[in-house]
Amino acid sequence: MKRGFGSLLILLLCIQPLWAEEVQPEALYTEKECVACHTERDPDLVEQWRITAHGEASIVGCSGCHGDRHQRPAQLMTIKAREDETCVGCHRGPAAHSYATSKHGVINTIEANRQEWSAPLLVGNYRAPGCSYCHFYGGDHRDTMTPERGPEVRQWVCVGCHSPRYIREQFANGKRQLEIADLKLAEGDALMATADTLTGDLCSSLKQRQTDHRKNVLYGVGHQSPDYQWWHGQPALDGDLIRIRDAMDEARRREQLGADIVQ
Repeated sequence: MKRGFGSLLILLLCIQPLWAEEVQPEALYTEKECVACHTERDPDLVEQWRITAHGEASIVGCSGCHGDRHQRPAQLMTIKAREDETCVGCHRGPAAHSYATSKHGVINTIEANRQEWSAPLLVGNYRAPGCSYCHFYGGDHRDTMTPERGPEVRQWVCVGCHSPRYIREQFANGKRQLEIADLKLAEGDALMATADTLTGDLCSSLKQRQTDHRKNVLYGVGHQSPDYQWWHGQPALDGDLIRIRDAMDEARRREQLGADIVQ
């Protein structure tokens, strides 16, 4: 026993410096120091991060999500990056509000203090998916929900909680919703193309409203928010078409009134 204990002690003393190198002191680190250290520890993860909207070209960086202090246990920095409030801090407006008004968002808001945010972003660890679960599924630092990743990735994430048939139906419904929204945008463009009497600023304003409301449909579909599909989205686009026609009629009346005065 003594000989075995002595051998174990020698082994521990030999590898202790390796442990010491693994444990980073609790302190503030610059973005360059974060990237340099983690490039050695997990180069694939850093490379994922580099090519994203949160990468080196952005103002977000590591500290934007994980905080600017290297803490112990390191799990605290992981928890911060997974909490909804961290994402909402930057993604305010329709993106955050459409999620907040979805079933997933409502559940996570109610249970935020009971949610185990330290759990891996994998199936079975969360009652309802938060921002990080869907957008950084499995700890992937690329956005798993972007169109560039393809529908298969998004479906894979959703099927972790829902049946394949339900997901196919929801994806088909979402595709059709966006097609209808695009038809409304095309109709608005066609109307304004014939409106010689509308000013450029008014046309730009009307076009911007349509663009914003089409994006609301996208948020409503992606976050499964009925408010953004059926209130801030499709009906708002219908209202945009009415405003375009009203503006065209008003411009015609003014033009006619001016012609009458001249006569």
